[in-house]
Amino acid sequence: FYADAAYGELWVGPSPSLAEWARALGVEVRPLPEFTGPPNGALLAGPGWTEPPRGPSEELGRVLAELRMIKDEWEIARLREAVDRTVEGFAAVLDEIPAAVAGGGERWLQGTFDRYARTHGNGPGYATIVGSGAHAPTLHWVRCDGPVRPGELLLLDMGVEARSHYTADVTRTFPVSGVFSPAQRQVHDLVERAHRAGLAQVAPGRRFTGFHHAAMEVIARGLHDWGLLPVSVDEALSERGQHHRRYLVCGIGHHLGLDVHDCARSRPEAYHGAEMAPGMALTVEPGLYFHAHDRTLPPELRGIGVRIEDDLLVTAGGAENLSAALPIDASGLENWSKERS
Repeated sequence: FYADAAYGELWVGPSPSLAEWARALGVEVRPLPEFTGPPNGALLAGPGWTEPPRGPSEELGRVLAELRMIKDEWEIARLREAVDRTVEGFAAVLDEIPAAVAGGGERWLQGTFDRYARTHGNGPGYATIVGSGAHAPTLHWVRCDGPVRPGELLLLDMGVEARSHYTADVTRTFPVSGVFSPAQRQVHDLVERAHRAGLAQVAPGRRFTGFHHAAMEVIARGLHDWGLLPVSVDEALSERGQHHRRYLVCGIGHHLGLDVHDCARSRPEAYHGAEMAPGMALTVEPGLYFHAHDRTLPPELRGIGVRIEDDLLVTAGGAENLSAALPIDASGLENWSKERS
């Protein structure tokens, strides 16, 4: 193990001792050879395991994922810390937009946030997304290798992972020049309405999928009003319709915590099929993604991508927006940008 190129101390440095792990986790930690596992087979597998590895138990992963759905006060405090550092990271990135326009491009802004996250937390909670101009409609634009040009939109999907490993996940879309064009504002305003409709559905006792459907209805009606749907709103929203999903192909929310997509190994009935409860932390993130090559769109809308994402805590009386320090509306984002210049 010492010489193992992937894990060994000779290659990657010393690992925490068992005593250090025990102090950090607050539980008793034993060497793997002393753990025999349940009669039906090993729950865990890894370096030093004495039996043929049978892989992690699917049941154990499911149980742990579902236990993580309800955060305690300590976990909530860690999430608040991660979100607060993320908001600060957004401010640091906006400060560097002139340098990005001057030649640093998306790489400069990605590097700015990742450096901030690494300095004030454990690092970025996921691959930072910096999409400028025609890159903004790409859902996970993590290449971040394009220019940043005046007059275009800049989609920033970023999250600081705190040193406790709890992570934030926040998105805002800013005008590079500080002011939205009429077409850009039209798209942003529709996404904002969908976002607020989704936020209003986050509360205990409501279905987890409720905020998704509420936001999708706003999107479908807006696209229909613009003449972009070939069918009625009712048909688009039907299970066999979904014509509006051409411009919004992803779901618009997920659990948040130790992983940016926390609790993902839960049973469907415990995740999307469940009701929200106090202590759940989740994201709401509708968007519209109008690719530059999409000829179903009028020319003025091509190449515009907008997403708004906030981190919410379900409370006994409703929900708290942990990332509310960042503006949601277009005018608020313009003013926030000006304050940074």
